[in-house]
Amino acid sequence: MKNITSLLAVVAATIFVGCSTTSPHRDFTGLPSTDITVSVTCSDPSMRFTGTIVSDGQSVQLGGTGHGTFSATGHEFVCSFKKTDADGQISISVSEAGKTIGSSDNGCKFGGVRAEVLRTPMEQHDIFTTF
Repeated sequence: MKNITSLLAVVAATIFVGCSTTSPHRDFTGLPSTDITVSVTCSDPSMRFTGTIVSDGQSVQLGGTGHGTFSATGHEFVCSFKKTDADGQISISVSEAGKTIGSSDNGCKFGGVRAEVLRTPMEQHDIFTTF
C-alpha cells in the first residue's frame, strides 16, 4: 500500500512540475543591437491606430493618426498595430539600416498588422502577418 501511495505522489508531482512554463529567453550578451524603423500607414489620414513594439522583452505602447514612424533597438522585436476604426486599411513596413525587410497590409477584412524580427548569429527571421 505504501508503494501505491508513493507512486501516486511521484506521478502527481511530475504532472505539476510538467505544467509549469518558462518563457523562452535568448542570451544576447556581447551581440551588437539592431536598429529597426517601423512605419505604420492608414488608408485614411484621419484613421487612428494603436500598437506596441516589444524589443528584447521591453514593451512600448504607441499610437497615432494616419501615419507614424517609430524606432526600436534590440535583437528580438514584435511589432503589432491595429486600426481603431472598422473601415479602412492599415499597413506596416519595417526597415533595418535603411533597407526595407518586409511589410504587411491588412486590407479591409482584418483589423491589424504584426511583424516579428529576430537577429542573432544562429537565427534570423522576419515574419509579417495580419489579424
